[in-house]
Amino acid sequence: MTTQFSSKQPAEAYAISFDFTLPLGTENIASASIVAIDQTTGLDVSTTILEVLNQTNTTKIVYGWVQNGTSGRDYLLTCTIIGDDTPASTYELDGILPVQEIPASVAASSGGTRCVTEPTLEPVTLAELKRALNIDSDTFDGNLTITQCLSYGSKGVSAGSAYTHIGTPVDVLGKQVEVLLHCGTNAATGTNDTKIQECDTLAGSYTDWATGAFTQVTTANDNADFKKVYTGSKKYIRTASKVLLAACEFGTSILTSAPMISDDDELNELIANGRLAVENDTSKKIMSQTWDYCPKSWPSGDRIKIPFGNLTSVTSVKWKDSDGTETTLVENTDYVVIQNGTQCGFIGLLYQGSWPSGTLYPHNPITIRFTCGWVTAAEVPSIFKQAVKKWCVNNYANKGDDVSGVYTVNYDKTYSRQINLCGRLNDMDFEL
Repeated sequence: MTTQFSSKQPAEAYAISFDFTLPLGTENIASASIVAIDQTTGLDVSTTILEVLNQTNTTKIVYGWVQNGTSGRDYLLTCTIIGDDTPASTYELDGILPVQEIPASVAASSGGTRCVTEPTLEPVTLAELKRALNIDSDTFDGNLTITQCLSYGSKGVSAGSAYTHIGTPVDVLGKQVEVLLHCGTNAATGTNDTKIQECDTLAGSYTDWATGAFTQVTTANDNADFKKVYTGSKKYIRTASKVLLAACEFGTSILTSAPMISDDDELNELIANGRLAVENDTSKKIMSQTWDYCPKSWPSGDRIKIPFGNLTSVTSVKWKDSDGTETTLVENTDYVVIQNGTQCGFIGLLYQGSWPSGTLYPHNPITIRFTCGWVTAAEVPSIFKQAVKKWCVNNYANKGDDVSGVYTVNYDKTYSRQINLCGRLNDMDFEL
């Protein structure tokens, strides 16, 4: 049986899964590989469609990472696994991945907005909401996971004073994190410098976390353990070390705390719904997302207001004439982008510029594709995070019911005040 994956846009990248629970039975996965075939050309396009470094698997499920693709084409993904039984058994599952630029056709309406790409991150993590709710039903030991980052042993002198002893990255998103440096004996004059590096993707370019440097270890303070709490916002972290003058014995590990309770699914839904509530009540978008805005006509003035606030960029401005011929305007030649902070941004004409003069197509003649919202949770102002948490706390405690008894209404004043602090969009002096 072939799985039909949901359609992705050419530039989207995300995880997909193949569940081998039924065919494996009591076996577990020993090894796994995924191949991608272009259904149009019949060619193997695995290196283009798949990101092998992000592929992982549990004992029963394989998680692949898809990326890229050509709009209008379907790709056959075949996942092959080998079981751990003796003799080894081989199993395969297929899936069809359609790639389609959205929107694929002109919508049958005039004007309005439509979401092109939903946010992939939330402003509040599950751990943060649990702390706000003061809940945690797991044991102390059950909450903790320790992962070896750099294996313990004697490490030689680093060539060129570079950080050559690199640890294995660990996923720490949404968790409390402590990095441990275990030091044995330094040879005479030997020194060990270790720091924490971070990145949003597993195989990306790691950069030094601003406050992630450990105290230098010398013969005066070796044979000891050192620790540092990681408070950054990246998904992956690792350690990087350099040894100078003489060999040093050491290794690193990463300790994470991720409380789990039976309400986790509900809490994650509350976080997403809380963000939507705050976005709706402020008319501002919080996390980065891409939208199409379709004005009905060119304005009489020299600018077009872009909805939702927090404008970060304009991808394209396109218009269709009465024959349906589409023309793309050029930024800084035909128009400029005015971001305007958390308020509504604009596209505006250059000095003595003018909007196109052709007769417009009757349905969605103008399409402005733009991105708004903060890229990472760390960038989101605390007043927005607090508003999301206040909404979640009230809805978790009261299950969304503001009415007690027959006539009494419990109005959530705390959330309302927090929304006022976030501020609502100010349309004063804005031209449509």
